[in-house]
Amino acid sequence: MAVLIPVPNAGAANEVPDLDPLFDDSGPLPGSVADLTGIPDLAFTTPSGLACRKSRGKVTHSVACAGNLVGAPAGTRSVSLGTVYADGSGPAQFMPMAPAGLLGDPAKVPSIMLAPGHKIVFWDFSPTESLVCGAPMGTEVACVLKAGRENGGKSGGPAVTHGFVISAPHSEVF
Repeated sequence: MAVLIPVPNAGAANEVPDLDPLFDDSGPLPGSVADLTGIPDLAFTTPSGLACRKSRGKVTHSVACAGNLVGAPAGTRSVSLGTVYADGSGPAQFMPMAPAGLLGDPAKVPSIMLAPGHKIVFWDFSPTESLVCGAPMGTEVACVLKAGRENGGKSGGPAVTHGFVISAPHSEVF
């Protein structure tokens, strides 16, 4: 007898989606914040054609997605979520233009399909320090950053959660 376990939806407006129950398609994870500089860029697409990329700079990381962002404000062509090290860098933002070279050179930046019900974990140091993108049922894509603090915030300051959910009829950033 087969047992079916439903994969949850991303959640109602203004709720942070729970990506924990999704199937994990991640590779090896970094062990500490100091290891983040070694994380390679990764491009991923969704079945509907959204193109996304997790990229890194010297101390920054970002996840950006572009395409037909259903339920986003008029004129929106992309959404972006940034970090400094593993700290928050403010809420995700809808943007009128897609970042140049979003997917990069396919020979240098691997690209995978993010299937419904699956997730990619970029890092997971603790319950308050993680960066995850997933595709809960009924949602194109959701990316959630849990950070121990906002960049520039005091040590021991409040934890922050930022991200975005692309889903009809209402997409949102937080």
